[in-house]
Amino acid sequence: MAAQVGISLPSLRQAERGQGALGTFTALASALGLELGGRSLPPGDTLGSRLATLRKRRRLGRRVLAEIAGISPTTLAAVEQDQGAHLATVARIGEALGARLRLVPIGSPPDFWTAAAASSAHDGWTTPLEVLERLYEVVGSSFDLDPCSPARSGLRALVRARIRYVAEDNSLELPWVGAVFMNPPYGRGLSLWTTKARLEAATGRASVIFGLIPARTDTRWWHADVAGHADVWLLKGRLSFGDGQQAAPFPSAIVVWAATDEHRTRMAKAFPDAWHVPSSKAASLREETLLIATDN
Repeated sequence: MAAQVGISLPSLRQAERGQGALGTFTALASALGLELGGRSLPPGDTLGSRLATLRKRRRLGRRVLAEIAGISPTTLAAVEQDQGAHLATVARIGEALGARLRLVPIGSPPDFWTAAAASSAHDGWTTPLEVLERLYEVVGSSFDLDPCSPARSGLRALVRARIRYVAEDNSLELPWVGAVFMNPPYGRGLSLWTTKARLEAATGRASVIFGLIPARTDTRWWHADVAGHADVWLLKGRLSFGDGQQAAPFPSAIVVWAATDEHRTRMAKAFPDAWHVPSSKAASLREETLLIATDN
């Protein structure tokens, strides 16, 4: 096989381990009747141009995508212009775009992902502006990511965020970065979003995640993803969503995964009437502080 493709045996072994140059890997794949494809990967003459088209469809600038993928903008530009790249780098770009790169038979039809709405806007549970304005005081002027946005455009999207994922992006399989705000669908799939938030915060990929969700403390997902894993602010009364004409039939909570002491201080100031239930980690640190103070 190495002789047929015109590469060295070590290069072949490296490619079989998913390492080395992209050109070597694609040459080997082509000899086997395969090519790199991926979900929602647009058509194009080269893999680099296809990734570039998908990035533009996601409305992500090179600098933002490079930050998500953990590479430099220069490296991303080189990949998109097919100027040579390592397979691992291309894999990271594909993961950041949710492209799910994989080997497929040459000429296979494109695989497009379709999904139900990824935003609570379709249910009329759009985030009240008053809540958002208070949260901006906690994180600054805006969030880094809204994974449940009803629109990419800032003119149509309610939440101020640097990056917005919409329904067709399948936010549950994309990386979440920075300070995140999510107001997910409140149906049966809500547990998928709380699990995603817990895991993204636990890995440290997202620095902090704020979730506006129903306070359903009797559910399995609450105990699996919220209780003990995040700080919770149980809001007083019931919020008015949508057009604000009628209060919601359920209580609401702001759940914060990976909250810092600074976040807790600002949340206490922004939501003075809310009941704060700290995460297990925060509670443990508080007990240690009290013990030290008592000993002194």
